[in-house]
Amino acid sequence: MEEENKTISHEKTETEKFIESADKPDEVAEQKPAVAEPVTTEEYGSNVYTVKTTLGRENVVMDFLSSRIRAQAIPIKAVMHPPELKGYIFVEGNLENVQRAIQGIPHIRGLINRPVELNKIQQFLVAKVVNIELNIGDIVEILTSPFKGDKARVARVDKTKNEVTLELLEAGVPIPVKVNMEFVKVLEKVGEKKE
Repeated sequence: MEEENKTISHEKTETEKFIESADKPDEVAEQKPAVAEPVTTEEYGSNVYTVKTTLGRENVVMDFLSSRIRAQAIPIKAVMHPPELKGYIFVEGNLENVQRAIQGIPHIRGLINRPVELNKIQQFLVAKVVNIELNIGDIVEILTSPFKGDKARVARVDKTKNEVTLELLEAGVPIPVKVNMEFVKVLEKVGEKKE
């Protein structure tokens, strides 16, 4: 039976790997910080905490959070959402300030009160280099939801944000869709024709 489980195993997503290494649901929100010595960022004397969000609403939460931090001058050092982790964002600051910042924000499902060890999120802090050359007019396939598998024409390329604006080919009305460059596959380059 163990051999069957080994053959059935599949490659885990980044979210699954993070969830396995993170706290369990019963440790969310009400738990006191762990007794073990937390890893702090030496420059600021603050920790990184994990905030659970509704799936797909991470950017909305980040917008609300950023606005509140600026408006109320809450001493939060950074807010980050790695696209690979669905349903989680990271906030750097002390626990009281993080709790104050997230209080009452829609789509927040909880706060894991134990600081994240920096070595667990280090992979998300390093910028990925994407070497995709896209030009306006190229035909691409979208590799991510909700338009996964759809073909589109490149309307605009923003290399600074690593984003591309696409127009769906199968839509009756041209619908502009912004997608990260790493989530498109080039099918046909401008000037090249499939034979």
